[in-house]
Amino acid sequence: MQSGNERLPVFKRVGGFLLIIIVLIASFLLGIKLIGMFSSHEPVPESFLAAGSFFNSTIAIVLSAIALTAAVVAYAVTFLTSCFTFDFNKPFFASFKKKLYLINIAVGLGLSLAIGFIISVPITPILIHHGLPEPLPFIIPILASLICVQLTMVWINIWAPLNRAVVRKRAIVLGVAPPDLAKGVLVGVSDPGKSSFKKLTLVEDDVGVLWIEPDRLVYRGDTENFVLKREDMISVKCKADAGSMASYAGAAYPILQYRSSDGSEQSIRLHSWGSWSLGGLSKSLRLITSKLKSWQLRTPAENS
Repeated sequence: MQSGNERLPVFKRVGGFLLIIIVLIASFLLGIKLIGMFSSHEPVPESFLAAGSFFNSTIAIVLSAIALTAAVVAYAVTFLTSCFTFDFNKPFFASFKKKLYLINIAVGLGLSLAIGFIISVPITPILIHHGLPEPLPFIIPILASLICVQLTMVWINIWAPLNRAVVRKRAIVLGVAPPDLAKGVLVGVSDPGKSSFKKLTLVEDDVGVLWIEPDRLVYRGDTENFVLKREDMISVKCKADAGSMASYAGAAYPILQYRSSDGSEQSIRLHSWGSWSLGGLSKSLRLITSKLKSWQLRTPAENS
């Protein structure tokens, strides 16, 4: 069995986050440049500022409230409807990933507009006083808030409660009793032989519950199920997934290598499911890996 975690090197982790920041800033600057090409190239007159513009304080606050309300309502409706999933008697995860991807964009945009409009109240007059041509003083706060919200949502998973809820609902429908559900670990699974860079939505192929029993591992998922006996296990190792943002926060995913019934060697990668942040995800993965390695060595798992 291999020991140690094969995490991404520090320079790659730092470089990954820097690349995201550079792309967002470049997009911001490109947006400013394109908007500037269609602007009047004349500074907004002081009389215009004094008389009040479309983005005066009152209107900006109203627009901010509307955008925030829309984002909150979209989030609440998505959670209450399990991301518009009304039947857990059949597999749900393939469509769930696509719907959540689009809704996440919409909620993030609503939050960005809400923050952008409210910060435009003090920022827009300052930009106008510095001679920026219309409409740049009104657009810059919104674009800046969009960057900040996107960076925040990279680190924080606002859908953590929803992610946990849908897996539990599906497991109960599949016949898992609530007491047994409480003993399991919510995980996702994927093929470590396939690049996650090609996946536009979530990197997990399936989600479900994993039970670490004395002599076997039992997984019950949305579409996949497996039982791995201790004698079939070859190794439990950790490896970063360069296509997953959590790896750039120091996460390394447990990979189970085992021998199938036909004697061939197979592997499956586990993902912690339902963490609030990349930091929490990394910690949860370390705990799962510790328990799995201890299970394979027939010793009590740490933090069990």
